[in-house]
Amino acid sequence: MADKALKDLLTDERFLNYCFNRNSEDKQYWENWLSSHPEHREEVEALRHTVLLLAGQTRERVISRHYVQLQQTINTRRKTLFQKLIISPWAYAALFLLATATALYFNTSLFVNRKSTIVIHEILPGHNQATLTLADGRKVALDSGQSGIIVQDEDIKYNNGRKIEGVGHKAEGPGVPGSKTSPKSGEMLNQVQHDALLQLSTPKGGQYQIMLPDGTKVWLNAATTLKYPNRFSGNTREVFLEGEALFEVNNKTAGDRVPRVPFIVKTPKQEVLVLATSFNLSAYSNETSEKTTLVEGKVQVRSENLKRKTYNIQLLKSKQQAVVTGDSMTVSTVDINRETAWKNGTFDFTGKNLEQVMKELSRWYNIEVVYKNQQIPSMTFVGTMSRNNNLSQVLEILKTTKVKFNVEGRKLIINNQPEKK
Repeated sequence: MADKALKDLLTDERFLNYCFNRNSEDKQYWENWLSSHPEHREEVEALRHTVLLLAGQTRERVISRHYVQLQQTINTRRKTLFQKLIISPWAYAALFLLATATALYFNTSLFVNRKSTIVIHEILPGHNQATLTLADGRKVALDSGQSGIIVQDEDIKYNNGRKIEGVGHKAEGPGVPGSKTSPKSGEMLNQVQHDALLQLSTPKGGQYQIMLPDGTKVWLNAATTLKYPNRFSGNTREVFLEGEALFEVNNKTAGDRVPRVPFIVKTPKQEVLVLATSFNLSAYSNETSEKTTLVEGKVQVRSENLKRKTYNIQLLKSKQQAVVTGDSMTVSTVDINRETAWKNGTFDFTGKNLEQVMKELSRWYNIEVVYKNQQIPSMTFVGTMSRNNNLSQVLEILKTTKVKFNVEGRKLIINNQPEKK
């Protein structure tokens, strides 16, 4: 029975896809299964965590040792859980696990440092949360149970059509019109001003969506601010961004004979001119560069060269990325899935150094990263992991390097000092 239980886990393609967040259908399958079987959630998550540890710590020379550890873990939980798992060919699954595990190891010459230590105080991943700032300066905390909002002239609603209290309509509830404690019948908490700029902001550890008045869809990553009008007028559509967002711009026309209305995104360092397209724009204030990545369509990127008092202008094609650093702009072809992985709930650390990885974790988990000896270790990573993982799960995988982590409250302390012999 022990061998059977082990095979049930390693040969279940859906379970492995769920562990590594590689397939949305399999992820949904397991989320539905856990919802229907809450009594097994703790067991499944424990096994999933073990598989992630295997992927993060495995080198070919230690696969067999971790294989035994996984078997021991499974044997303690096999009695009621695996009767409902789907069986796949054993040989295929063994190759699948091996390929996934080896693909995720870090691109260094190190083997597992068994002396690496992590002191974990559980920090949960980010989730849907945002604040809407109205034209008169009032702030509305948006429902974290919703995924986004829709803007239509003076009316702003959640994606499911539910109204937002106090925004451009008669809200119902304590102290507002329609309730027994309403100060004045028919009074509105706020009347959105025509053409005034509103602001949608996500904090560290937050994400949210918005559909703008023209039908353009925007996904905001953590620590991001988008300023936009409650309606577009004139010959352009302009918004302002600081942080990171993915745009799907609507092909706006004013009739068959009228040219498309340009869509412009302005950041502190550049201006992106769009017609009909999908692109990702990263413009965080704590980054030295701003990146515009074109998924499909056509965009023009313009940045100012202060030294020469001229402008750098580049027209991007699909799968190209413009990077603005200081007065310079460079263009290259990139992996679109890698650049937009965050929107699909995944970290993709391939080709990134430790500082870049830590900045992503800092924004998503709302933590402060401190380098104890003020020297950032030089290393490059490969691989992906789910943004739904708790911080402890991420650090368990990252501890395969020489770096030592210590968590104190919401502060992550990194110490790369060599071990004393």
